[in-house]
Amino acid sequence: MQHGNLRMSLPEGWSDATQIVAVGPMEKGFRSSLAVSSEPSAPRESLAQHAARVLPMLNKVTEQFQLVSEGPATFGTQNGFLREYTHVARGVKLAQLQFYVMSGGLVHTFTYTQLAERMAMSRPTAEKLFASVFLGNAPVATPMSPRIRPKGVHFRFMRSIAA
Repeated sequence: MQHGNLRMSLPEGWSDATQIVAVGPMEKGFRSSLAVSSEPSAPRESLAQHAARVLPMLNKVTEQFQLVSEGPATFGTQNGFLREYTHVARGVKLAQLQFYVMSGGLVHTFTYTQLAERMAMSRPTAEKLFASVFLGNAPVATPMSPRIRPKGVHFRFMRSIAA
């Protein structure tokens, strides 16, 4: 399993179900969000086929599901499949954009969530997020400069603890 610089070995039969979630600023009591999940792609399955396969489950687990649109889409350098739909959660009507991208034997699902009445206004934000996606090897971390150490961290004490 890997997320950022975290790496873990999983026992036989386990799979990585890591989800990454980013939240936007609070606006009228609601925060838009972007959730990212990945799963192994089915052999010889296209993105459109994957999207079609998960649609019935999506319809089943969301209240008042309504498909708005779906089809091939490109954001930045990523070619994928985009689905837009609305549903109700806890009495609030939400809109979601799901952008599916296939890479390295995985299907990555990027789900942007916003209040339904604000989706048209915030769609450019979702599209910028999707366009910023980079799928490849993680960049090598560089050591923290001594000039930008977090306040209150005293490295001389850390050396004695580690010894």
